[in-house]
Amino acid sequence: MRKSKMTILGCMGVFLLAALVLIPAAQAGEITSKYKIASSIFKMEVLPVPDVKGHVVGILERRGVAIYENGETAAYHSRLTFDSIKGQEGTYSGYCDISFADGSITMTKFQGTSSGIEPRLIKGTAKYIKGTGRFEGIKGKASFSGNYVTPYTKDKSKGDVVLEVTSTYTLPKK
Repeated sequence: MRKSKMTILGCMGVFLLAALVLIPAAQAGEITSKYKIASSIFKMEVLPVPDVKGHVVGILERRGVAIYENGETAAYHSRLTFDSIKGQEGTYSGYCDISFADGSITMTKFQGTSSGIEPRLIKGTAKYIKGTGRFEGIKGKASFSGNYVTPYTKDKSKGDVVLEVTSTYTLPKK
């Protein structure tokens, strides 16, 4: 009986050791990146929907900067469509590209929701669809959340937003 317990414990030890060695090796190519995006509305077109008061659909373009935990900065640019009621709740989807100083670019397709009055909260997810330069062949996803710092007005503020992003991706082996 004692030998069988030792054998079982020994096998469990081997499996545990194998798991500790092999699982990180399988995930070694995965990269997690955290960064903040600060952006403003650059261009916007809105059309009313006559079902309820304050319902609109529209398109907009945002420009800003991405600031990475490692100190790297990059230019942020997104284009999206939105469906919103009274500017307080809604959905959106679109495309974002982030351009780095070395000429490399990442591009994602994203979707999300916004809710609340002040602060207006934003959250969503994204999937990498293209990369150039050092990001050629990127595959992965991201999640983000944040809020509006200022509302959009035609003459005073441009709907400034700050987002916190966490992305996980892989790159092909070279």
